[in-house]
Parts: sequence; C-alpha cells; structure tokens
Amino acid sequence: MSILIASVLLYGAVLGLGVLAYRRGAGAIPEALRIARDQALSVAPRIVLAVIGAGFIAALVPPEWVATFVGRDTGLAGLLLASLIGALTPGGPMLAFAVGGGALEVGAGAPQIMAFVTAWSLYNLNRLLVWEVPIVGRLPALQRFVLALPLPVILGFVAGQLGAF
Repeated sequence: MSILIASVLLYGAVLGLGVLAYRRGAGAIPEALRIARDQALSVAPRIVLAVIGAGFIAALVPPEWVATFVGRDTGLAGLLLASLIGALTPGGPMLAFAVGGGALEVGAGAPQIMAFVTAWSLYNLNRLLVWEVPIVGRLPALQRFVLALPLPVILGFVAGQLGAF
C-alpha cells in the first residue's frame, strides 16, 4: 500500500511541475524532457547493475546466515552488525536499498535493515573518507561521525519497538 501512496504522490508532483513548466513558456517542457532523458540514460544502467548485484548477494549469502546474524531476533548484536555492514557498503542508494530489500526477502529483520540503511546514509566510510574529510576537514567530519555513530542502533531499536504494535 505504501508504494501506491508514494506513486500517487510522485505522479502528482510531476504533474504539478509539468503545469508550472507549461506556464513558464514554450521552451521549458522540451528542456525539462531533455534533462530527464539525459539523467535517465545516466542512472538507468546503475539501477540495473545495482539490482542485479543485490540479487547476486541475496542468492550467494545463505538465508540461514542472514537470519542468524541480522534476523529480527538478533537484538543489539544484529543491530550493531547491520550498522557495520551499512558503514562498509560502497556505492549509491540504488545498491544500498537493493541490498536491504534483498536481505529482507531472505530473512533479515526490519529493525536490522533500518540500522543498515541508516548507517549507510549517515556514515558510509567510503563517502566519509573520499568526500567529507577532504571537503570539510578531519575534525568536523570526525565530530559528525561520532555524533551519528549511535543513531542507526537507536533507530533500529525504535523500529523494532514500533513493529510490536
């Protein structure tokens, strides 16, 4: 049901933006379509490869391992391991979310996947070392990293508690 709501919101936003582009003038819609085409050509291969890669990961990792290490009943240890895996997962959102979805399908717990995705988005080590440290400096990057460190576990724990209702 949530995918239906998200789709309706997305289509509504695109329709609203289309109306605004139409009102702006004749050149806005062709320009928007050109930009959309260029972005689609750039992103589509990444999405396909990320989904295929996540499928390979799901097929290669035995489901009993997933349930044992990051299953719903793994508690704090599973949240910590999922956070570590999220921090070490390279790549963009197409890969991270595909891996998270694949892990859910083979036995991972939703709280653990919440911790995985949160860790990936807050302090992915590749992004931290390649982008953040060189741009903002070591101290601010380290301060943000340390402050964000407990958040994946906290959010995973809260997600687990909410799932009990």
